[in-house]
Amino acid sequence: MPPSKTLAQQLAAKQREISVAEFFERNRQILGFDNPLRALLTTVKEGVDNSLDACEEAQQLPDILVEVTKEGVDRLRVAVEDNGPGILKREIPNVFGRLLYGSRFHANRQSRGQQGIGISAAVLYAGLTTARPAKVTSKVEEEEAAHVVELLIDTQKNLPKVVSEDLLLWDRPHGTRIELLLKAKYQRGRQSPFDYLKGTAIVNPHARFTLVEPDGTRITYERASTEVPPVPKEVAPHPYGLELGELAYRLKAATRPLLLECLQKDLAGVSPRAAREVLSKAGLSSTTRAADLHGEDLEKLLTALHSVALVAPSAESLSAIGPMLIKRGLRNVLGDVRPEFYAPPVSRPPKVRGGFPFLVEVGLVYGGALPADQPVQLLRFANRVPLLFQQGACAITTAVQNLDWRRYGLDQKGGQGMPGGPCLILVHVASTKIPFTSEAKEAVAEDPELDKELTLALQAAARHLRTHISRRTRREFASEKFAIILKILPKLAEKTSALVHKPVPDLTPVITRIMDVVSVDTTVASEAGGIRARTEVTNYTPRARVLEVFVEMPCELVPKAKYAQTPEGTDAELGRAWWTLEKLPPSGKASIEVSFPKGTEVEASDLSWYIAGVDEAHLLGAEPLPGDWDVRLPRAVIEAAEAGLEPLPGTEEAEVDYDAAEGSARVEDDES
Repeated sequence: MPPSKTLAQQLAAKQREISVAEFFERNRQILGFDNPLRALLTTVKEGVDNSLDACEEAQQLPDILVEVTKEGVDRLRVAVEDNGPGILKREIPNVFGRLLYGSRFHANRQSRGQQGIGISAAVLYAGLTTARPAKVTSKVEEEEAAHVVELLIDTQKNLPKVVSEDLLLWDRPHGTRIELLLKAKYQRGRQSPFDYLKGTAIVNPHARFTLVEPDGTRITYERASTEVPPVPKEVAPHPYGLELGELAYRLKAATRPLLLECLQKDLAGVSPRAAREVLSKAGLSSTTRAADLHGEDLEKLLTALHSVALVAPSAESLSAIGPMLIKRGLRNVLGDVRPEFYAPPVSRPPKVRGGFPFLVEVGLVYGGALPADQPVQLLRFANRVPLLFQQGACAITTAVQNLDWRRYGLDQKGGQGMPGGPCLILVHVASTKIPFTSEAKEAVAEDPELDKELTLALQAAARHLRTHISRRTRREFASEKFAIILKILPKLAEKTSALVHKPVPDLTPVITRIMDVVSVDTTVASEAGGIRARTEVTNYTPRARVLEVFVEMPCELVPKAKYAQTPEGTDAELGRAWWTLEKLPPSGKASIEVSFPKGTEVEASDLSWYIAGVDEAHLLGAEPLPGDWDVRLPRAVIEAAEAGLEPLPGTEEAEVDYDAAEGSARVEDDES
C-alpha cells in the first residue's frame, strides 16, 4: 500500500500556472469592464485608440467610424472601422485574440496603446458575456480582397481560437474593422462614447470621427487640421530616475562591451564629456566592461549618473499637440459654446521621471455659454486619450484643486477644491510611459516631478485668464462711462445753450479729454454673398495718431478673407493681417471691412484686434500689440506723421511709454 501523501504534497499538487487571460476574465473590473456603461465606453476607447495609432504610424489622416446598434434587451453590437494600413492575415488572431501581445510595450516612445491588453480585453469581455466571436475585417493595400476572421480567446491558454475565415471584396483600399457583440448599455452624456469622441476630437484635430448611435443619430467631428503628427522616435531611457535594477538589466543586455560606449549610446542625454565625468566620479575605468559591473560599483555608477549635469531629455519620443492645434481643436469642437476668451495654450518643455521623458500641456477657455454657476469643466488627457473615469483619484485633478484660483478671477471656497465659473480647462500629459493608477488607464498617479510641471503649466494659463478678466473689467467700466458721457453731455449742452441763448458748442474736445481712448468696435452681419465683419476705429484721444492695426483669426480663415481696404500684409500661417491708418485726428474714424464666403462660421469674438504704440489704459475693444510678436510701428513714423498736427486746445497729453506698453502684454514664464 503506497504511503499517503502529506498535506504539503497535496497542496503542491493543486498548484498550476494561471493564464493572464484567465486572470483578467475573473478580474475584468481592473480593465474597465465592471458595469454595462463602462464596458461599452472601454470597448469603443480601445478600438479607437488602436485605429489612431495605426493611422498615425502610417502617416495617414485618420477617418474613423464608430457604430453602436441595439440587439436584444441588454446587448449592443459595436463596430470600429478605420482607414489605417490594415493587419496581415497571420497577425489578426494574435492582435485581437491574445492578451499582452503587441509591438509597443518595449518601444521607448509615446503611443496610446502600450500593454497589448486593450482590444483583446474587449474581445475577451464580449466572448464572456455573449459567447459570440469577434469579427475582424482587414485589408492591406497590396492585396485585392479583405480577410474576414471570426475568433474567440481560449482563456486557459491565452491563445486565439479561430472560428471561421473568409474573403471579402471591400470598397476600402486599406483599413480594419472589428465588430463585437457584448452585454452593454448606451446612454448619452458624460462618460459615454459621445463624450469620449468629443474629447478625442479636441486633442486629435487631424482626425475625422463619425459616431452612429443606437437610434440612428449620426454625429460627425470634422478634422480641423490636415497635418498628421510626426511619428515619435524611439529613444534610449534617460539616466535621471533610473533605478538600480533597471540600470543593471540594461548594462547586462548592452551590445557594446565597454562601459564608456554603453553610457553614450544606450542612455539618452550622456555626452562624451559627461560619460567621462560619470566614470571619474564613480571611480571606474573607461575600459571597464559593462556586463561585469555589479554590487558597490553599480551603485557608485548610478549615484554619479544622478549627480552629473546631463543633456535634457529629447522631445523626439513625444507627440505634443502644440499650442496652435490645441486652440484649433477647442474652437472646432466648442463652436456651439462660443467662448469669449481662448487663453494662449501652454506647452511645457519636456522633463524626465523614472528615466522616461514627459511634458504637460494646458488649454483654457472662458465665458460664452459655459455655465457660470457650476464648477469649471476639466478635460483630462494622457497621450491624446481622454480620461473619463476616476477624476477624483487623478494627479491632474489634484493639481487643479491645489491651485488658488481666486488669485486668477475664479470662485473657489477656501482657496482649495475645484473652482467655479464659466471656464473649461484642458490638461494633456504626454509621456513614453504614463504612470496610470491601474491597467484600465483611467487616472494618472501622483508623482513629484509630474505634479510640479502640472502646477507650472496651470499657473501660466491662469495668468492669461487673470489678465483677460482684468482687461474685460476695465473695458466694461470704460464702455459704461463712455455711454453715460455720450448720453448726458449732449443733452446738458443743449439745455445750457438754450438757457443762455447761445449755439450748442462742439463737444469733441471735451469728450476726447474725458475718454482719452482709442475705441475699436466690431460687428458681424450675414449678407447675401457671405459674412461681412466691419470694424470701426475711433480716435477719442486729444491728438492725431498714426495707428498700426492687426487682426488675428483662425488660420483657415485667412485665405478665405477679402478686404475692402487692402492690408499691408497677411500671414496665413499665424492667422494675421495688418493695416496702417494714417493721420487719424481727434474723434476721427476709420473702418476696416473683412468679408468671408457664405457658409463660413465667423463671429466677432473670432477676430482679435491689436494696436501698436498704444498702451492698454488707452484702448477700448482691442489689446496692445503683444511684445513677443516682434513687430511694431517705428516711433519715427508716428512722430513724422504727427509733427504738423497740434493737440486740441486744453487737451495736451503726456508722452506714451511704448516700451512699457509692450511690457504690459508680456507674461512671466514661471511663478513660484
